[in-house]
Parts: sequence; C-alpha cells; structure tokens
Amino acid sequence: MAPSWQNELREALTSSLPEVEDRFRTLVPRYYSNLIDQSDPDDPIRKMAFPSTEELRSSAAALRDPIGDLARQAAPRLTHRYRDRALLHVTNLCPMYCRFCFRKNLMNERDENLYGGGFTEAFAYLAKHPEIEELILTGGDPWMLSDERLESLVDQIAASAPGLKRLRFHSRMPVTLPSRITPELLRAIQRPGKFLTFVVTHFNHPRELSAEAKAGVAQLRGAGITVLNQSVLLKGVNNDAEILRELFCALGNEGVLPYYLHHCDLVAGAEHFRTSIEEGRKIWTELRGSLAGYLIPEYVLDTPGGWGKIPLGGNFVSDLGAGEYSLARGGNSYLDPRE
Repeated sequence: MAPSWQNELREALTSSLPEVEDRFRTLVPRYYSNLIDQSDPDDPIRKMAFPSTEELRSSAAALRDPIGDLARQAAPRLTHRYRDRALLHVTNLCPMYCRFCFRKNLMNERDENLYGGGFTEAFAYLAKHPEIEELILTGGDPWMLSDERLESLVDQIAASAPGLKRLRFHSRMPVTLPSRITPELLRAIQRPGKFLTFVVTHFNHPRELSAEAKAGVAQLRGAGITVLNQSVLLKGVNNDAEILRELFCALGNEGVLPYYLHHCDLVAGAEHFRTSIEEGRKIWTELRGSLAGYLIPEYVLDTPGGWGKIPLGGNFVSDLGAGEYSLARGGNSYLDPRE
C-alpha cells in the first residue's frame, strides 16, 4: 500500500495554462491549494503555486543556470562550490513546481549533467575529497525518493564520504506536503553517531505555516534534527517588512531558525517576482531592531557564474576614511581606535 503522501501526489492539481505548461511543469498538492484564499485574486499562495503567462516573458538578463550549478560541477550530479561543502542533485522532481524556482529551467529540461545517470562518480569524488564535511541533498526535492531509496542513498553516502560530519536536506515538503514527514522518513535520513542531520525548509509566507506544517516541523525537531529556513524575497508575495517579521517570528516560535533571505535569482521565467536590491535592503534594514538577532536571516545574492553567496543586508556603517565611520542609527560617528 502506498504511503499517504504518494496518494496525495496522485491527486495533485495541474495547470490550466497549456502554453506555460509546455515549458514549465505545474503540480500543486491539494493540501497546498487549500491554503489559497479563493476570494483574493492576488493571493500570495496562488502566485507561488500556479503559473501565469508572465513566465513566458523574455528578458536579456534571464539565465538558464543563474547560480552556476553547472559551472561548479565536480562530477555528474555533484556541485562543489565551497571547500568544505558540496551539493548532490538527487532528482529533478518536486511535489510542487514553485513558480520562482531558481532551477526551473534545469529541472524542466532534466539536464543530464545534474539529473542523469547514477551517483557512482559523485561518490568516487567524495571519497577522494575528505575536506568535504557537509553534503547538501537537493533537487528538485530529495524527499521525492521513497523511504527505501533514501535510506539506501544515505547509506552509500555514509560509506563514500570519509570526512562527512553533517548531512543537510533542502526540502519544501514541510511547506507543500507535510504528510511526507513520517517516522519512516526520519529513520531513513539519520545516522546517529556518523553525522548530524540538518533540514532546511522553504517557508516564504506566514500563511504557509499551517497547523499541519507546524506538526511536521515538530516531528523533525523531536527527532533531534536541526531545522533551518531559507526564504526568497518575492514581489507580490512577501516584499513587505511586516509580512517577513510575522513569518520569522512564527518560525522562531516553532524552533526553526531563519537562515537566508535570498534575493530572487536571474532565472528565466521568474522575472516578475524580482524586486530591486535597493528595495530588499530597505526591507531587511526595517527588520533590524524589530526582531531578535537570531530571527533575522542574512539577505544574500547568489552570484551568477557559481561564485557563491554575498551578503546584501543593510548599510548601517559607512567608511568616512581615516578610521572614522558614520553610523546609520542616531546620526553618530565612530572612531575605530585600532586605526
């Protein structure tokens, strides 16, 4: 008998815009569609889940691979961008194809370098690089694999990566399909005594943090898993300091630490979600002082070409020269005694 989450996916909704569907797949679990306020034509949940013709609008700045997954590829299915961490691209499948996704082109094309073939070469690379202490399982969504396949994959990783201390899963299933979180899943992804397990969720709006989502997060934390969250700054969804403040407070109340607030990437098909960096910096600055420091994620830009993340947040300190700095709060200046 199939697990309930798989049965839910069989009943997921598809698109009524075939011209968009031809290029970018649509799949929305009924659970997530039930979060939509059907009386609101500008509902933010709908915007993240269902397509619009704006996805077909072309832009000279749009990129197929905006963060350089392929540029930093070390082996098929493996991206090695930072010295001590690597990405394993598990699948191009998702329970919901978010309309703003930075990999929407590569996933829809099922790029053979990221999603083709097996993991043999990736495991061989991990075996030769003990400096890799953290492996991040990404996709698509790695939890689209069955519990049995996940358990086997994690066992192979544990046997192949001599330096591994942390295994991290990036999944939006706690948001879009929280029924996926079961005791069987928790057993499949953890190896106590071998490495720590982290889960990074993807909540973008406070209304996504439903009772079911909270229960799923509680199961993860109850199993001893560290749960972090990364959000994307999205025009018409959460580009408002009060909305983000509500989200980050709600996450903190569930024991989930906001990790990153991503500036929307230059991915083809998502230009209509992108704010300016200036607007993003203003919003992030408004959050300072209104939240505990540990509830404020770092506002970052994933640089095109695969060079990694750079922080964008705030302009609280300006260098005036000769060791003097202007402070944004209080109209004061500060003289660094070390200079």
